[in-house]
This record gives sequence, structure tokens and C-alpha cells, in this order.
Amino acid sequence: MAVKLSAQLTGENRELNGLNLIEQTLIDQPRGERYAVVRYAVKRVSDEIDEGVHVATAKIVHIEPVDGAVADRVRDILAERYKDRTGKSLDGDPTLFDSVVPGGEQDDEQDDGEREVPEASAEELMAERDERKAAGLPAFSDGGEPA
Repeated sequence: MAVKLSAQLTGENRELNGLNLIEQTLIDQPRGERYAVVRYAVKRVSDEIDEGVHVATAKIVHIEPVDGAVADRVRDILAERYKDRTGKSLDGDPTLFDSVVPGGEQDDEQDDGEREVPEASAEELMAERDERKAAGLPAFSDGGEPA
């Protein structure tokens, strides 16, 4: 089953569009993901006769952006609901910068007190290369270019 989204918070329901409050921020800082609390309703259900399916269109009727501690709570709720629905975690593979709980399951320390450092991803390597080039340094620390 497919579900489509619809939103048009203008005119008489403009007051329910909390994104208006952060309009300039969205323009000034368009990158990155943000969190919001939404209320939605079913706008319509269509029959796709050729495919033999019903397609629901959900309409966002109220949206309020959140940040700070509230965004953290919303993110946690989203991750919990996703895991309940799919059995999967929204958490990616742990990185070097993730907190490690000593003695816990996440503790990757070995007997010598050291932790394994994960290999850099292709994106990380290319970002490092670009930073070094921008600084006028060789693309890679050994002075060479990738093969």
C-alpha cells in the first residue's frame, strides 16, 4: 500500500503552520534535518484500479517545529516508533565519537585499554582530501593522489 502526503497551510489555516516562525532560518540554513510535531488527517483514498490498490493521501493540518530538548524527545519517539514498526534501529553503526559505556555492551575496549578505531568511510576520506587541497596541502598525507 502507498501513502501520499499533502500539505497546504495557507489562508484560513495559516495560523496552524508553525514553519512560518522559522521561515528565515530555513532560507538562511537550508541544509540539515529538523524535527516537528504534526497533526494529520486523511484527505482522500483513491482506487488505483489497474494496480488493484487503494492509495491514501494524508494531509498535514498542523505543524510546529521543535528544537533543543524537545527535538531530542521527538527524535527518541521517532526512533522508538520506527523500531516498534520495523524491528530495526535508526541508530547507524557506532562511530569513534559515540559515547562508550564502560563495562557495557558498547564497550569496545580491549584488554590493553585501547579501543579499535573504525576505518574511515569513502565520504570521510574524500572530505579529508578536499580539506587538505583547500589548505594548499597534498591531497593525502603521504603526498600522493588516489590510484
